[in-house]
Amino acid sequence: MQYSKESARCTCTPVVGTRFGGDTGRGPAQAIIEGVAAAEDIAPTELTPLYDDVDLEAVAQLFSTAGPSAARPMLLECSVLGWKVYVRGDGALRVCDPERPTDPAPVFEKAICD
Repeated sequence: MQYSKESARCTCTPVVGTRFGGDTGRGPAQAIIEGVAAAEDIAPTELTPLYDDVDLEAVAQLFSTAGPSAARPMLLECSVLGWKVYVRGDGALRVCDPERPTDPAPVFEKAICD
């Protein structure tokens, strides 16, 4: 998986930004659940099951070595319950609303390689 500033651009409006790993005590799967729930403005326990949209176990395994000291930058983009979700190897997560288009812009303000 390669990362460049150009690969992390979107045309939808960011609505939730959060982190996982490190001091948060959350893994990427939990961050996705909580981020999508925040975008929906509901409690995480009120979400419909996500297994049709994303394999949370696979996400957890993919990012098991994530964090600031990860060997290489990683970026996952997926659609969850209609939201665009971007998960970065350094622990950043962004949920965007594809129903609210914007001009193409970086998903994250700071690139992993900066």
